[in-house]
Amino acid sequence: MKRINGFSLIELIVVITIMMVVTAVGIVSYQGANRSARDSRRKSDLEKVRTALEMYKQENRTYPATPDLITSGGYLSEWPSDPQTGKTYQYQLLTNYTYRVWACLENASGGSSYGSCCGATPCNYFVSNP
Repeated sequence: MKRINGFSLIELIVVITIMMVVTAVGIVSYQGANRSARDSRRKSDLEKVRTALEMYKQENRTYPATPDLITSGGYLSEWPSDPQTGKTYQYQLLTNYTYRVWACLENASGGSSYGSCCGATPCNYFVSNP
């Protein structure tokens, strides 16, 4: 009897299935890493804004009415924007001595929402005066 070398159909299907599962797991992990990186950038951007706002307050004894005063005053080169959507972060002067800057994190765990600055998604992260 002659022996035939090669793979059976079942063996090929098993290997292809395993490759598909490994690929799917890799894609999900990659997307999660991207979301975490964008969230870290958002938090870092808001901390830069907080620092600029505090420097502005040190010199002017009050927080600015609009974010334009921060960029035109040289405290920030430009007002940062969301790394995914490109929309600028929302700034609100609550009183002369309090403010809030909002962002929308992708990996938010429950938490409260603080308005709808992210389009349909509620904002779930903010910084305010210390």
